[in-house]
Amino acid sequence: MKRVKVAEEVELELLDFGGQGPALVFLSGLGNTGHVFDTFAPEFTAAHHVYAVTRRGFGSSSWPEQGYDTATLGEDVVRVLEGLGIAKASFVGHSAAGPELTWVATHHPERVEKVVYLDVRTNGDLLAEFLSVLPMPPPSEPAPEDVASRAALAAAVARDVGGAFPAHEIDEANEFDPKTGHYLRDRKWPYAEERVMKGFSQVDFAAVTAAVLFLYVDQPRSGRAEDLPGFSQMDLPVQEKLRTLSARALQRDAEMQSVMSMPNWKGIKLEHARHYVWLTNHDEVLREMKTFLETF
Repeated sequence: MKRVKVAEEVELELLDFGGQGPALVFLSGLGNTGHVFDTFAPEFTAAHHVYAVTRRGFGSSSWPEQGYDTATLGEDVVRVLEGLGIAKASFVGHSAAGPELTWVATHHPERVEKVVYLDVRTNGDLLAEFLSVLPMPPPSEPAPEDVASRAALAAAVARDVGGAFPAHEIDEANEFDPKTGHYLRDRKWPYAEERVMKGFSQVDFAAVTAAVLFLYVDQPRSGRAEDLPGFSQMDLPVQEKLRTLSARALQRDAEMQSVMSMPNWKGIKLEHARHYVWLTNHDEVLREMKTFLETF
């Protein structure tokens, strides 16, 4: 584990897994740290020098009050490369890493060799608009038995995501009472997730010139704003805005299908997968990624 300065008073945790060959950098989803790849990233060290980054506001990285918009998070990634003396790298991004990784690939294409998207968010800008109309939903309260100890929390997470998180991800992303072992809170700046989501900007996936592997889980949308909780009690202007956003979300899905037909893209829908695809479909994801990184 290292720390790389990316801005004044902002350092990011960098995990260096070692390995031989060109750089391969893993970027985690929202709420996770780089340690979520602790058991998966090392499987690529035979052909790459592998790293993972924890974004600002989470885990052992700095927790500033600013800089959670897509462009700044993307620049953080570029600053990490500069800090390591790496001119160009391939990247693997999960979930909320989609916008910032795409920002890097379109604003600094000379830095990007190949891109692997692991069920990334493609409509972050629409979520940001949604959150400009409605408040952040309150976090769901965990069942008491699921937070009674570190082991209980780890088991609950494994059930929820479809596979066990690495041990250090449990430790780095959560705080526990040193005496009782009871879960206390997530290890992050309290407003980090909200700031990231509200800071999502639209990025142009079609403008990515690097070779792309897009692995995704099929999650059909209803397309109906009326299905949102409490829709009938909302003001009419809010209802209309949500209808518009729902229609645009369906349109975005159709656009992404078109993008995946571009010559530099390879899109694969993972059957019977869940969001943490390298946990639920490990062998398939590993095989597709290695083939892509070596030959595409």
